[in-house]
Amino acid sequence: MQADYFVIESAPNNSHPLLQWDELVWGFGRPEPVTLSNPVRLRLGSPVPPHPVMVDHHGLPQPVFSTRMKEVLEPLGLHGVQLVPADVKVKPDDVRRYWVLHVYNEIACADRQRSVLSIDAEDGEVLGIDALVLDERVLQEIPLERRLLFVLAESISTYVFHRSLVEQLLALTPPPEGMAFVRADKWSDSAGFRVDAGG
Repeated sequence: MQADYFVIESAPNNSHPLLQWDELVWGFGRPEPVTLSNPVRLRLGSPVPPHPVMVDHHGLPQPVFSTRMKEVLEPLGLHGVQLVPADVKVKPDDVRRYWVLHVYNEIACADRQRSVLSIDAEDGEVLGIDALVLDERVLQEIPLERRLLFVLAESISTYVFHRSLVEQLLALTPPPEGMAFVRADKWSDSAGFRVDAGG
């Protein structure tokens, strides 16, 4: 089961801009759906690359997907997953539609005995993950359709995808750009500095 899960990272490419909020928005850090009447507004994050290249995945740090990625995921009706429309201002006259991946499906499944974690001595909060081992006993008790895509409750910035979703996304033609999937048992929270695009 460990080999069936992957963590999404941004592919290392200095031309792919990070994104940041262009307005004050509440609710994305909470384990519940967000309700908005308009697309959220995003802009390119600092430092903006000299020649920014917009791709299928950008970090907000929440994953932000292109429409073709959204069209793969949305019909699946994933449990606890919302794709929120976002207007990304690339230039004053160039605003593009993207989708913020809001995952409020939180699962506490980091095996605290076998993972290598930095833990706050006072409250037991996980501060960092140097090596991740998923607790298969926890996952086996959850129906597969409720754990296809989730965030670690111990670290809600860690987005975990089941192999079946990864395969569907990577099967797009042309292949999606701007992201990498790292197998969960080979991932740490420094993985984004050493991943290869698409792999």
